[in-house]
Amino acid sequence: MAQNIIERNFVVSFLLGLGVIMMMAFVGERLAIGLLEYGVPYGEWIGVGIGAIAVFITFAAVYTRFDSVYGNRL
Repeated sequence: MAQNIIERNFVVSFLLGLGVIMMMAFVGERLAIGLLEYGVPYGEWIGVGIGAIAVFITFAAVYTRFDSVYGNRL
């Protein structure tokens, strides 16, 4: 079975990984700021943790779907 474009090209793979890491940081920060505004204890840690996990799970689901669709077309 052929590899998809992301797995074939190192630069694309690196940029996608960097983008996911940046989104994990951004969403975690936004969620942490929101929790701190509501006065949640340890809101920084909770927000960053939940935000990063949510982005990672979403990316994993979308990428798995992309990879399976790509494999079926070949």
